[in-house]
Amino acid sequence: MNMWKNPIVTAVAGVLLGFFVGWVVGQGRPAPPTPTGAAADPHAGVPGAPALSNAPQMPPEGGRTAATGNPLLMEQARNLDQLLAEDPKNFQHLVQAGNVQYDMGNFVKAAVYYEKALAIRADSPDVLTDLGVCYRETNQPAKAIEYFDRAADLRPEHWQSRYNAAVVRLFDLNDAEGAQMELEKLKPILASLSGSGAAGDLPDLAGLEQEIAKRRK
Repeated sequence: MNMWKNPIVTAVAGVLLGFFVGWVVGQGRPAPPTPTGAAADPHAGVPGAPALSNAPQMPPEGGRTAATGNPLLMEQARNLDQLLAEDPKNFQHLVQAGNVQYDMGNFVKAAVYYEKALAIRADSPDVLTDLGVCYRETNQPAKAIEYFDRAADLRPEHWQSRYNAAVVRLFDLNDAEGAQMELEKLKPILASLSGSGAAGDLPDLAGLEQEIAKRRK
C-alpha cells in the first residue's frame, strides 16, 4: 500500500506526521486506462498513503502537488476524459478519473468525479472514503467525517473509513474524545482482520493512541 494519494492528514505536525498524515487511506491504484476501456480498480479510501512504519516521513510540501505535472498521470487523465465523453455515466471510468486527479493533488476536480460516480452508484465505501479525503484536503473536515461515516455504515469492517475519521477528528477538528471513540470502533475491526491474515496491510495504532492520550489530559 503506498500513499501519498490521499494525504489526509497532511496537516499533522511533527513526528506523528509520518504515521498518519498520508493516511486517509487507499488500497490499490488504478491501472492506466486504454482507449478500449479502463480497469475497474477503485481505491479503498485514502488514496496514495504510504505504508505506516516507525520511520517518520514528511509529506511533500503542499501535499501532492509534485505529481500534478506527471506525464503518465496527465495522459491517463486525457484518456479517461475521452472515454467519459463517449460514456459519461460509466461508474468505473468516473472513479478512475477521480483517482488520477487525486494522485495529481487536484482534490477539487477529483471530488467532482467521485460525486458523479456516487450519483450513479452510492454503494462503494472506498469511493466514499476517497471523497471524504478530498473534502478534508479542501478544508472541509466536517464534511469529510460525513463521508467516512457513510462508508463505515455501508461496510462496518471498512477500517480505512474509521481510521481516517479518527485522524481528522484529532488533527483537524481538535476532538480528542471523538478520535478516541473512533479508535474504540476501529480496534475490534483490526483485531478481526489481523486474525484473518491481513496484518501486513493494517496500521499500527500506537502513535495515534499516544497523541490522543496526550490531548485528552
